[in-house]
Amino acid sequence: MNQPLCNSVLKLKHYFRISNPESSDNISDILKTTCNDYQSSVKKFIALLNYIKKNNINLTSFNELAALHELVAPHDGAVVSMLSIHFNLTTGTITNLGAQTPYIEDLYQKLCSGHAIGVYLATELAHGHNLVAIETQADYLPEKGVFILNSPSPGSYKFMPNTISCELPKVAVVFAQLNVSGKRYGIFPFVFPLSVNGKLTTGVKITTLGDKPGFYLDNAITSFNNVEVSFEGLLAGNMITLHRNGQVSLHTKTLKERFALITNRIHTGKLCMAISSVAAAKSALHITSIYGHKRQTFGYSGAMPVINYLHFKEGIAWDTLSTVAHSLYLKELTEKVSVTLSKTVKNFKFSDDLLIEIITAKSLCTWRTQEILINCRERCGSHGLFIINKIPHYLIANFGAITAEGDNLVLSLKAGEMILINGIKNNNKDIQHDLFFILTNYLNFLLNKLKKIIVSGNRRTNLDIVNKHSDDFLELSRTYAVLSVVTTMIDSYHHDDIDMIIEGYLIDWAHRSMSNLLINEIIDLQESKKTEERRTEYIRKNAEKIIDFISCFEVDKSGIETPISSDDYISWYAENHDQLKD
Repeated sequence: MNQPLCNSVLKLKHYFRISNPESSDNISDILKTTCNDYQSSVKKFIALLNYIKKNNINLTSFNELAALHELVAPHDGAVVSMLSIHFNLTTGTITNLGAQTPYIEDLYQKLCSGHAIGVYLATELAHGHNLVAIETQADYLPEKGVFILNSPSPGSYKFMPNTISCELPKVAVVFAQLNVSGKRYGIFPFVFPLSVNGKLTTGVKITTLGDKPGFYLDNAITSFNNVEVSFEGLLAGNMITLHRNGQVSLHTKTLKERFALITNRIHTGKLCMAISSVAAAKSALHITSIYGHKRQTFGYSGAMPVINYLHFKEGIAWDTLSTVAHSLYLKELTEKVSVTLSKTVKNFKFSDDLLIEIITAKSLCTWRTQEILINCRERCGSHGLFIINKIPHYLIANFGAITAEGDNLVLSLKAGEMILINGIKNNNKDIQHDLFFILTNYLNFLLNKLKKIIVSGNRRTNLDIVNKHSDDFLELSRTYAVLSVVTTMIDSYHHDDIDMIIEGYLIDWAHRSMSNLLINEIIDLQESKKTEERRTEYIRKNAEKIIDFISCFEVDKSGIETPISSDDYISWYAENHDQLKD
């Protein structure tokens, strides 16, 4: 294997390496533990909670939380999912909307100290991510000063939170329709313990869903039958004042505004999913690159490493380039979100512009990672099929990331509608790059095309329009995300190699959009041919340098070990032969 040429990228190195906190040897020992069922995954997560407590890691900081997602994801997709649910969704929602009462403080401290596991019960069997329509009911009883939580039908059963009982109690944030004195006030979250002293809270029923292949999470169906929730368990922030006698003062009038407030941590979860996904891509590229340099094949001049074939070398270079660009972008987007969160802890909601950026980033990064993981699996041949070499685990986990916190397709269509309504801020006038200009023209073309359709119909977007023009909405969303990546890199990074990364990233996305650019006459056939020639010339010139970025991910320092990424994978298999045979 060639010596890494990282001297030219030392200034950038710390931006796209996998986060590696202090005392990482101890955390690596925890994360490297193999899990074969959900019980072992839960034990591993509990060990992680203990590590976080012992080392005083401050996960109320979104930057720190994002960094931990990035570190954990290449080791275990199920554990990173539990991490995100516990700290981002459950604890984050309590932080944002919970009143400072002894009841809330007690549950919150149990979660923060690792004495309880947080779970988040929003989606239902019949409604999925359509949270506005959920059926779970929370009726307030003034005479008892409690809420009565019920699942009125099988369609209202909570699907599929990780609620199975374990050695630690579980504290739930549950979304339900709030009813007071016969009047409905819409959806609110409620917090209460699912179990007390090792026993399920009366009226709670939990049924395991079994394992997902290679993704050992204790998913379950959860229902409620006259479950009593404390008066203080309503997480309403400043949206509503409910007095014990049943009097209600509604301060946030519209359901839409209230919904935005109660779901804000789902949006930070989207960013956590994107970060975890790109971290898995980094690890898969690390594994595949080492394999490609060590795996011998018979070439035209005798034995040689398989990476000498251009289809292997150039393919992994394009995938690395996307991963580097997305890593740099997500670092800046995480910082932006972290600063925004730090300004307002209570009753926080995202602006539409930032929400669009988060949504489109999640779809762009997780979909592109899925391509990368499939490519890596194939490049590693039969070795890439085995769980012990991690890539199948990454694929399954990334399927989860694509679906979690909002399905990518649904999110992308929604983002396209939001872009159409809100327009595009013109902050790119100083960017001088021909391909950026072409993709910007394509974005404006899509925007104007959809605007004309709506104006001609004298109505806003509706289901018929979205269905008929779904490809345009998806392209609008994706192109917006690509341009956001490029704009952020140009604005935030000023190093020698950034221009090369931006050039390649734009060439790649122009290539991916080529048929649409031609069909819609954004470019002509001659320009298309020149771009394709430019793409070939670019990768032939820069492939080896781009592949050397992989060593700067520092995956090995975060404790990732697989047979095919060992110094001598043949010796590894030989030494472990008896164990593997058993």
